[in-house]
Amino acid sequence: MIKYVVYIVFSFISCFGYSQNTGESLIIVHYDPNNQENLGQLIYRYNFVNNVYAGREEIMKVVGRKNGVDYVRCDNDKNMLYKDRYLISGIGNVIDLKDKKVIYDGKGKVVRCSNDSIIYYINDIFKGKYYAYFNLKNNTYNEIKTLTFKPTLGQDVEFDRTKAPYKLLYYPQNKSKVVLMDDAGHGGISSKDKKADIPIYWVDNNTFIFPNIKVTDLEGTIVKYNLSTKSSKVLGTFNSTANVPATYQLVNSSDCYIEFYFKNKLYCINPEKETMLLSKYKEVNKNFSIEVEPSPKGRAVYYKGKETGRFQFQLEKFKASDNYAALLREIVMGEETYQQGIAVYSTTLMKWESIDGEEVAAMVGWLKK
Repeated sequence: MIKYVVYIVFSFISCFGYSQNTGESLIIVHYDPNNQENLGQLIYRYNFVNNVYAGREEIMKVVGRKNGVDYVRCDNDKNMLYKDRYLISGIGNVIDLKDKKVIYDGKGKVVRCSNDSIIYYINDIFKGKYYAYFNLKNNTYNEIKTLTFKPTLGQDVEFDRTKAPYKLLYYPQNKSKVVLMDDAGHGGISSKDKKADIPIYWVDNNTFIFPNIKVTDLEGTIVKYNLSTKSSKVLGTFNSTANVPATYQLVNSSDCYIEFYFKNKLYCINPEKETMLLSKYKEVNKNFSIEVEPSPKGRAVYYKGKETGRFQFQLEKFKASDNYAALLREIVMGEETYQQGIAVYSTTLMKWESIDGEEVAAMVGWLKK
């Protein structure tokens, strides 16, 4: 009889959404206070069971620098998780979170992950430009010898940034380089901040877009270029006087085709219709969206269109799954910001939970348990 009552209670709880199938872990990187000279990092798993925080566990330690050179760097927000098991760092290192070990300590730009392969683009000062791949089945790294191998859209185009205005160069295969544009922008050379990389986004094998940045880093235009016709067109302008370093990102988006991030603003670009619109919100996934430009009270977080709360946080410090959202809270004092712990939202409980902890180096993302 007692077992029967317990079963009924458990079924009742499950029917109202308090399911035990929502166990997930948030992967967070902290700096190692005992290995600051080598940029030591601690990779943690923050566990959530039955929709509430159930404690954390240290997965492993990694060393950020060896002999003064970058080694394993997970302390940025360009990390990614693959197959609910592998952490790929922003510089291309691969960490097996299940076996708790670094399986690739080399570096490279990750251009694609396909089945058991992580494909890299390498631009080496001595060996030149080529592709390579890391095999997750046998943990081996190999260069790709096939010269015609092309894992992504596009061709060999780059900026000559030796002096302003920058030149836009094209390197056709087995042919001499071609100057596409003598004035492809100034890259914000008047700014005192470190000059950020200028992205190129390929729409197809002959068409790409890029930001043409003016002398200051306060404004610019988005240019669409067609290699076949050697023609260019301005799709729109961007500007911001926000007192933050200028960064430029062009990323794929299912909701607005291409997202362009500039300082504290987000623009949605449709290369086919050749339109560019300022967006107030970023769609993170099918459930969560966040406000792009912060107000004095912070950015709003929305779950299925309904505001759940407002916090001071950076866009890259927001990570969401279908069941949870997490962000790194901050307090802003003048031009300085200070971390204030982690906030996690459960879609089942429909509320936020606060978690204190050491300084966060990077919010990586969610893993299913």
